[in-house]
Order: sequence, then structure tokens, then C-alpha cells
Amino acid sequence: MGTHLLNKLEAWSLILGPLLALIFFMIEPGGMFIDNADSSDALGKINAYVSNPTLSHVTGFVIPLGLILMLYGMSGVNRVIVGQAIRDDSMAAALSRLGILCLTVGAFGWVIISGIAHILVQTDIDSEQAVQSAVAVYRVDSGITILSSAAVATGFMAFNLGLAALFPAGPNRIAALVTAAISLICLITLIIGHSATNEGMLAISRLCYIPWVIWSIALGTRFLSGKSISTANEA
Repeated sequence: MGTHLLNKLEAWSLILGPLLALIFFMIEPGGMFIDNADSSDALGKINAYVSNPTLSHVTGFVIPLGLILMLYGMSGVNRVIVGQAIRDDSMAAALSRLGILCLTVGAFGWVIISGIAHILVQTDIDSEQAVQSAVAVYRVDSGITILSSAAVATGFMAFNLGLAALFPAGPNRIAALVTAAISLICLITLIIGHSATNEGMLAISRLCYIPWVIWSIALGTRFLSGKSISTANEA
């Protein structure tokens, strides 16, 4: 297999990893749909975990799995970008490596957060001391979440700028640039949302995950068919 192609496992990981992470992130207790609680509401989040222990544990295992698969697929795309960029003498390889570094740091932080969820599930709500300890742990969780999410947004932005530099003019280059712009919006709204505790801004930043997943699936599907970056616009 040449460096201009992904293997099938990498392509499938690029499709399934982000999709798994998004689906289980959406059904995570205290999140978007189940026992929703504001990010600043520590007690609300802890109660959501404790009230849904099985689902909390399941999401705590599946989300990291999805993130690891996503990183594996993205690393394959990085290899493709670097191979092409060396031939084209472009900055794409540097941007891609920066993107992968930021994505790895951010995903690692999200994996830690999932691990913390397993601990918070065991909180004894009837014990004031246990609740206070859990709140302190959740504060740490929130700090990791902020930095990790910022790293992921920066990573997607840099990665897709590198990808756009190599795609021929056409729909794929536009899609990569749009994804990079969405990543910038995510980063800005994330910073504003946490600085001013604005849940509306944080909701906008979370909605940016959906275009990321759609674009990752589109990339995985294209590479699964055996196309390289230079031929990804061909029928």
C-alpha cells in the first residue's frame, strides 16, 4: 500500500470512531438528552451519573473507544497528507502534524474525563462528605474538559487547513475549509462560553461536533473506495 492511500481498517476507523463517540456523547447522562444539566451545575451532573449508573459506565467505555478509533483513522490521513506534501513541497504536512498533536492531546483529555465519570457514578448522594468530594472531582473534570475541547477544536482547524492545501480546487477543498472555519467558531464559542459561563455559547460549540463527524465519515468513505487526496474529487 502506498503512502497516498489509507488501509481499510484506518478508513473504517475514520467512519465508525467519530460516529460512536458522538452518539454516546449525546446520550451520556447529564449531557444533551438524558437528565440534562448545565456544565456549571456540578450537583446536577453528579446526580445524572448516579441516577443512570449503567448508561454512565457504558458511555464511559464507548466514548474513549470511539476517540481512539478516530485518532487511528486521522493518523492514517496524516500519513497520506505528509506523503503528498513532501512531493508538492507544501506547508500541509506541518499543519497536519500540528492538527494530530492537538487532537491527540484533546482526545486524551476526553478519555480521562470518561474515566472520571466511572468514579462519580459511585458517589453516595446521601453522604454530604461524599457529595463534596465528588463536586471537587467534578471541578477538576471541568478544567480538563475546557482545555481538551480547545485542543480538539484547534486540532481539527489545523488538520483541515493542511488537507485543504492538498485537495484540488472543488467540493472537497471547500468542505475542508468550511470544516476548518467551523472549528474556529467552536474554539471561539468555547472560550466565550466558559469565560462568561454562557450555556448558549457552549451549546453552539457542541453543535460543531456534528459537522466534524460528517466530514470524517465522508473522508473515510472516500478513502475506503481507494481514492487518494489528488483523486478524491473524481467520480
